Amino acid sequence: MFARVVLTTLSLMFAALSGAAQTSDRTVALVISVGEGGARADAVQTQLQLMGAETLRAADPNNAELRSILKRFAREAEDSRATFVYLDAPAVIFEGRDYVLPAGATLGRSTDLFTQAIPTLAFARSAALSEQGGAVVLTVTAPPSGLPGGISKVERAPDPVAGAAAVVVAGIGAFGPVLTVLEAAARQEEVELGTILRGMFTKDGVTLSDLPSNRILLRAAPELAADPEPAPVATPAATPESVAAPQPVAEPEPVVEATATPELPAETIDELRILEQSLSRSAKRGIQRELRAGGFYRGLVDGIFGPQTREAITDFQQSRSEEATGVLNRRQLLDLRS
Repeated sequence: MFARVVLTTLSLMFAALSGAAQTSDRTVALVISVGEGGARADAVQTQLQLMGAETLRAADPNNAELRSILKRFAREAEDSRATFVYLDAPAVIFEGRDYVLPAGATLGRSTDLFTQAIPTLAFARSAALSEQGGAVVLTVTAPPSGLPGGISKVERAPDPVAGAAAVVVAGIGAFGPVLTVLEAAARQEEVELGTILRGMFTKDGVTLSDLPSNRILLRAAPELAADPEPAPVATPAATPESVAAPQPVAEPEPVVEATATPELPAETIDELRILEQSLSRSAKRGIQRELRAGGFYRGLVDGIFGPQTREAITDFQQSRSEEATGVLNRRQLLDLRS
């Protein structure tokens, strides 16, 4: 019975919430760290969020997890204006091809790369799926010791590939200057990716595959609306003193008694989870947009309620001095769509 009520309620509650979304202004970012580079990746994520990017952050993903994350990011890239990928991970080269090593990769022989690593090119192709394009920035950390023959650490950016985004490769020692470039960009009203890549390329220990052939805006400058022409003010005709205009007599306004807002019945956490599972993907996107507009959410607006969305919901609930469950109740859902 409850599930039937939930579905009926949702069809009304989220009719407006699932309206057409404006996605042309989205910048989506993927930030991955493997090993000891978590603090560096967090610092990059902070600057990307200051630029207005929706960020998908993952720390120490294994091979299967990283492939799933990359697939999810590629879907969002297709629905965005621009992309940015930051990788802080071990990277190796074999037979002229670069690979990023996820957590737990063990290379007993060179062919293990094909099943336990992901080509850097896969990230570059995903970043290129957005409307304007994107870039991949890779801070290379030390790979596991005892690499099989023919495999070595990545030292420089790969050659450019048609249909793939530009790739920046930096050593750990160059991270500080690379972050400084991002910090400077985040303070600008308009953030152009080519300018960022040029700034990084001038730093020691940084190499670049190529520069974008078009302008890629991670953040567009706000458009200045022209001041409207002031409306002409009509001058009322003078009334002769001998014939004064009659003044209207104001009637007393009727007194309307305020009606109390009915309280929604309390639900258990299990009931709220059922309610949440019944939401459409577009409704969940709408919730994420509202949380983002309120400053609670910085992740991808993708309709997936992962850890970042749960944290945002908890912060939203705490801001209202309400129980922080990480699961929205019906009153909170209604307020997020108002």
